Formats: sequence, C-alpha cells, structure tokens
Amino acid sequence: MLAFMLEVSDVDLLCSVEQMNELLQELRARGISFSTERYETSQIIRFNGEDSISLEFRLREDGYKLVNKRLKFHDPVIAELFRDFVVRYKGHATIKMFRSDTLYIHHVQYGEVVRITEVSGNQRKVLLDKKEMVTMEKVMQMFLLNDIETRIPKLREEVDAELDALREALDAGDQAAISASKERLKRLRREMLLYEV
Repeated sequence: MLAFMLEVSDVDLLCSVEQMNELLQELRARGISFSTERYETSQIIRFNGEDSISLEFRLREDGYKLVNKRLKFHDPVIAELFRDFVVRYKGHATIKMFRSDTLYIHHVQYGEVVRITEVSGNQRKVLLDKKEMVTMEKVMQMFLLNDIETRIPKLREEVDAELDALREALDAGDQAAISASKERLKRLRREMLLYEV
C-alpha cells in the first residue's frame, strides 16, 4: 500500500459565512466524520478518526479566517478537500504531498498553483513554474499607474500656468477671469489630491 501524507504550511485563507457552510455541506456529502463547535468569535471543525485534525476559523467582519498555519493530513479524501478549498477560495499555501518515496510541493497563491516541484531522493525537478500571471486587473492597475505618472508633470504645469493667469487677472482687476481661474485651480487641486501629489 502506498504511503500518503499531505502537509500544508504558510496557510492564509479567508472565506465567507456562505463558503464555510458550503465546506460543511461538502464534508457531509463525502461522508467525512466531523464535529463543529461554534463560539461568538470562532468556529472549529474537528475531524474524527486517525488524523484527529482541527481547523480553527476566526470570525471577522468579512467572514472567517483560518487560524491554523500548519496542518498534516493522512486521509487522502480530507486532504484533497482541503486543497480544493484553498484553491477555490483563493487562498495562499505551500502544500507538500508525500506519495510513496516522492514529495510534490505545490505553491498556491490567490488560489492558483504557481509552482510544482517534484523531489525524489536527491533529485529535484520543477514540473510547473508560472511566472507572475498577468490578469486584466493587473493590466488596469499598471495602465492607471503609468497614466498617473505621465499626468502628474502635466498637472503641475497646468497649475503653474493657471497661477500665472490668476496673477495677471488680479493685476488687471478682471473679476470674471479671477473667478474662472479660481474654479480651474480648485479642479486641478482636487485632481492633485486624487493622485496624492
């Protein structure tokens, strides 16, 4: 029989109350023996059997946060379920899976496996290595950042030009030009505050 163990470390996982209820329903559906304890500020899931693992979740405003940072599973069904839970709810973890004489290390970030390493004896082989994934959200952040970096010098020039125009309007005593210039300066000031210049 093959030996199996799954060790999870550096776990960072948040889930909503609904997601917690989905986890409990899935545990029941798979026939896993467990008990739950609910307190005002936490919920504990205890797995019965040879593993005797407890998952402790702290209640926060935005849902539950897993308190456990290191876990070991010997039951493949519970291990697979926990791994799926980390991936499904966009958690972070380093997952080490021992099968027979081989160790597989999965690095999960934001619910996505970004690196898989296989270690057998003294040999190490990288099976998957995703460089940082470029998502649409990251592209928009980069675009916005780049746009702001080019806008700031132009914004400063516009403020300087408007201050010169205001000075000229004050010297000439032109009330309409003074009011218009002050309004443009207010708009430019709001934009500068938005960019935190």
